[in-house]
Amino acid sequence: MVLNFLFFTVKIERKQVSRKQRQAAYARARYLEERAEAHAFEAAQLVSRI
Repeated sequence: MVLNFLFFTVKIERKQVSRKQRQAAYARARYLEERAEAHAFEAAQLVSRI
């Protein structure tokens, strides 16, 4: 996208990401979320035993 102003031009380029890279990023984020949930669940169980 190119935005033209009175004295200057701003060009904004999007980072080109392939489908495989998007899928890998999604899988990585999902794994981290699941691991965080599991960790929080284990911590809650430990606290409830005390």
